[in-house]
Amino acid sequence: MRSLLTITAAVIAMLVFRALAFTVCAVEDCGIEPLLEHGDRVLVNRWSYGLRTGGGGIFGYERWIRQKPERGELLAFNSPMDTLHDIRERTVCAGYFDAGAGDTVIIDGNPMTVPGKCRPVKVEPWNIKLLCNTYRMHERRNAGITNGKLYVDGKETRYACFAQNYCWVSNHGDRRVPDSRYFGFVPENHIIGRIVMIAYSIDGKMTAGGKVREDRCMRILPRRHIMIYGKRKEMKDRDITSRRRTDLNFYEWMHEKRK
Repeated sequence: MRSLLTITAAVIAMLVFRALAFTVCAVEDCGIEPLLEHGDRVLVNRWSYGLRTGGGGIFGYERWIRQKPERGELLAFNSPMDTLHDIRERTVCAGYFDAGAGDTVIIDGNPMTVPGKCRPVKVEPWNIKLLCNTYRMHERRNAGITNGKLYVDGKETRYACFAQNYCWVSNHGDRRVPDSRYFGFVPENHIIGRIVMIAYSIDGKMTAGGKVREDRCMRILPRRHIMIYGKRKEMKDRDITSRRRTDLNFYEWMHEKRK
């Protein structure tokens, strides 16, 4: 009887620890190679930027002991492209944190301010589509562009103001992995935590359910990544350069699909 109680207590403690401290997520499709590969199961620290709670059902989103990610940290976040499921049920993605609310990224030579809660962003010709799509996808507002002007809920908007913070995520040159240049800003409530290590890895190409890659098990990952597009570059606080054209066709396709 005592042994049964001990085992039960250990299982409960493990489940609570996993739910409140760390979680294991699968890297879908192509990871950020060579750091992450398809089949990797990564350990994510849910307290890195504050424990995420709520966000579905009757409980609203909240984050305990909130902290801002450091530039270059590898994040685990729920896909911002999937609008058909609750946030927590979406595919987990990986990407490097490049800029947060109030910071500026450079897209095709134009400055793009990352929006945040109570941080108005001036509507410019080079950011109007991105701001419009952010309203549609993440703020659930009726937004559109007419004659080069942004209209939100039927009113012209010259300064975009959002209800939550956002960040800019980069794949640091891995063209196979979508990042903010494809799906836009990542809402703060999509962030799960920092990826700490590869817990284990399964080669999905093998038969009989896959084979464990022993050389990738329990591999601790570097805290920050400072290599951009294969070249070392000083990471300044408010100057992040993006060299690829922003592709927002996905947003346009989703908007047409939802009509």
